[in-house]
Amino acid sequence: MGRRTLLRGLTLAVAAVLPLYGTAAVQAAQSVTTAATAVAVCGHTSEQPTLQRGSTGDPTVEAQCELDLATKPSRYTPIAADGSFGPATETRVKEFQACAGLSVDGVLGPQTWAALNTWAAAPHTCATQGTSATAQTTVCGHTDTRPTLRKGANGVEVKEVQCRLNLAMEPFHYPPLTIDGDFGGGTEGRVVELQHCAGLSADGVVGPNTWAKLADWSSRNAYCAPPRPAGYPIDGLDTAKYQHPGGAPIDWKAVKASGVEFATIKATRGLNVTDEYLATDLPAARAAGLAVAPYHFYTGSAADTGAAQADRFIAAVRATGYTGQRAGDLPPVFDLERMDDGTGRCPTYGTVADAKAWLDKVEAAFGRTPVIYTQKSFLDDCLGSTTAFARYPMQLADYRQSITQPPLPNGSTTWTMWQYTDAAIFPGIKAPATGDVFNGTQADLDRLANRTSALTTASAASAVTARTAATTCYGGAVTVHYGEVLDFGPYRTTSRCADINMRVVGGDAEYVVACVKFEKTGVCNRWTKVGWSWTTIATDVLDGTRFTVPNGVDLEGSSATIQIAF
Repeated sequence: MGRRTLLRGLTLAVAAVLPLYGTAAVQAAQSVTTAATAVAVCGHTSEQPTLQRGSTGDPTVEAQCELDLATKPSRYTPIAADGSFGPATETRVKEFQACAGLSVDGVLGPQTWAALNTWAAAPHTCATQGTSATAQTTVCGHTDTRPTLRKGANGVEVKEVQCRLNLAMEPFHYPPLTIDGDFGGGTEGRVVELQHCAGLSADGVVGPNTWAKLADWSSRNAYCAPPRPAGYPIDGLDTAKYQHPGGAPIDWKAVKASGVEFATIKATRGLNVTDEYLATDLPAARAAGLAVAPYHFYTGSAADTGAAQADRFIAAVRATGYTGQRAGDLPPVFDLERMDDGTGRCPTYGTVADAKAWLDKVEAAFGRTPVIYTQKSFLDDCLGSTTAFARYPMQLADYRQSITQPPLPNGSTTWTMWQYTDAAIFPGIKAPATGDVFNGTQADLDRLANRTSALTTASAASAVTARTAATTCYGGAVTVHYGEVLDFGPYRTTSRCADINMRVVGGDAEYVVACVKFEKTGVCNRWTKVGWSWTTIATDVLDGTRFTVPNGVDLEGSSATIQIAF
């Protein structure tokens, strides 16, 4: 398979298609809840009579298989799907009933069946996690025969493969397959993913080695883990209308409870689209405790529209209460990628200057340096390998499993977020979403989200006429007027932002003249003329260094708003 286009516009189109096969069972299960229609999630029988200890037959096999599918996401070892409702099955029914908030009696009645159909077809987690136990030989109950199977096969052996794949593959990144006995492209693709996980030849054929690994992982408390990047413990996701199939809401509390810490939420596209879920998703995600950022999909379908696109974005996100300065507000995100019409072409009229027009206007509006969502290959192919965006934090998309971090665009020295998949399944979301990791610690994320100051302001009692101000890593502004004597600081730097940068962002001054003074030396590092573009006023600053921009700032004009970034 050739390398895929890995950027957000096409990603969302994929997310819109995936539910047609990945969550078809979810939709069927939802119909059970609403219309009490029996569904053979495991493919044995749609008969769902009341079952209890002593029951036998196909309905019991179906129940046991569904219990395995429903509880394994919570790390419960599967029980034997042998058609005999014994003590182990009764115990698992009680555990499931407690998970689903039902009356715990160990009897499979209509309410338990309805919940079981839903949980078996889509990933849910219990508040109480299971523990590892003895592996079971029979977990799906279709057949013990293990012939070589490939695309085009059908029958109970294929049902066994499909069911075991659902048990073997971590369900929050691999949407469950429909167990229909038809070895089609979806099943073949899932076999290939299993083979990649297991280090087997990835040919999509279920032969002896693949059967052995499939049987092992499906029968015990183990999963084929998704290709999540190692070494980056903080998770995030991106959402848009595609994560609301059929108008389904996102349960942001469930998303947060699953361990997700940040979200970038689509706000606008081009000149005339505001995402229909922006007004609800952004405030709800923030209220649930996630760090949140709105993003804009840039379209270069007409010349010189960057500033106008920025105006639409600014108005739309301000209407949700986003200011960029509240606790929990991440910087706004600029989505700079190929056209989202399925062609993969570069934006027809996309230019560095037009992108900068958007970035500059949004930065001035919110006092935050925007994050750019893009990919090195896009900047190389479409914008001449420009280095014009080197100072911006980067959210980079790359879904390859063979890399340990995304390749950096020319001029950039690090990345902030890595979108590593377009097929993550999160509790609380009814469709696949893109998954991200954050390049840093929780403290770093908190600083970026205004939850803590990136600087610690010390006492300045000796400066009678001085005013002090704390800034954040990518923003924070102090206003100075002509004739004032003003000290910035003293501050302590942080390890995340080593260089000290300054610029004028408001007022009528064309420039200021400032210097930085370190505690250890007590003298100015250097005097620098600072205008409306970022200027580095100190480099190679050691973590913990105390510094100030001392009084006597000169202006060329009557006032200036000065922004410092570290």
